[in-house]
Amino acid sequence: MSTPDNSHQLQTPCRKMRSKAMYYPGYAQEDDECSSGVFWCGKTQENFGPDGQPVSKAGCCAGRGCYVG
Repeated sequence: MSTPDNSHQLQTPCRKMRSKAMYYPGYAQEDDECSSGVFWCGKTQENFGPDGQPVSKAGCCAGRGCYVG
């Protein structure tokens, strides 16, 4: 019997992170052909967060100083 691989844990993105894909049906599907991959911060309204770091799906998660869970 194999043990589950916990090395890749799903992290909840910051609630302030935004993407145009959030505003149409089918949001968060892996094979979404309409996703641009462009993200912005709802607090700064720019492509960088309050900490000056870029906004990204992988980067805007718990552990970042400006993260909102």
